[in-house]
Amino acid sequence: MAAKISIQTLQAGLKKWSSRFKSRSEHGFTLIEIMLVLTLIAILSAVTMPSMRGFTASSRLKSSAHAIRDMLNFARDMAITEKAAHLVVFDFDRNLYWLASSETFDVTDPSTSSITSPSSTVLQAASQNQTEQTTAATGQPTTVSRTSMILGIPQKLTHNISLSRMMTNRNSQSSQVESGVDYIYFSPTASSEDTILYIQDKRGKTMSITIESATGRVYLQQVADQDRDELGLPTVSDMG
Repeated sequence: MAAKISIQTLQAGLKKWSSRFKSRSEHGFTLIEIMLVLTLIAILSAVTMPSMRGFTASSRLKSSAHAIRDMLNFARDMAITEKAAHLVVFDFDRNLYWLASSETFDVTDPSTSSITSPSSTVLQAASQNQTEQTTAATGQPTTVSRTSMILGIPQKLTHNISLSRMMTNRNSQSSQVESGVDYIYFSPTASSEDTILYIQDKRGKTMSITIESATGRVYLQQVADQDRDELGLPTVSDMG
């Protein structure tokens, strides 16, 4: 009997709620109700926006790390395929990086391997190759390298992402670079140099890009804030 009454009560309540909803649909909502809904939307937006910004910034950092890793892997593959050393050059002052080959790279001035350099070795090499192909007149089709479309072309890091530090063991000597231009080298046997490159976003969040010397393989890792502080890398307060 109690169950029957309970079901009848529930049905009556649903019918009453349905009639009220129908009445609202027909006659609209009051100004107070509309303001209440807008206030709730504003509160929810204020709560979720910071986390959304953090998610976006984190996505940018990871995207930049993956782009650098892809460039490093491409340089390694090209070194093996073309049997010639390839490098990835990093400009810490301008947050740029680009692909270079042993043909266009000058260790005393790595910046000349960029096509934007006034004394670009890339443009000189391209001009020389074009002249040789023209004067040869052999009638044979020329082979276009897979690197020809990106060699020496600077790639800009994503907005608010910056190159922070690079630690390299080169010729049995450890070096640390935070400004200027430096590079990561890949030999035709796929070997490289033990290197760790750190990139950061404006919140001080950090990712490491590690290159293994024996195999030239590249690994990515999120750096914990505590580890970042121990390394002495910039924090959000240092970045202003």
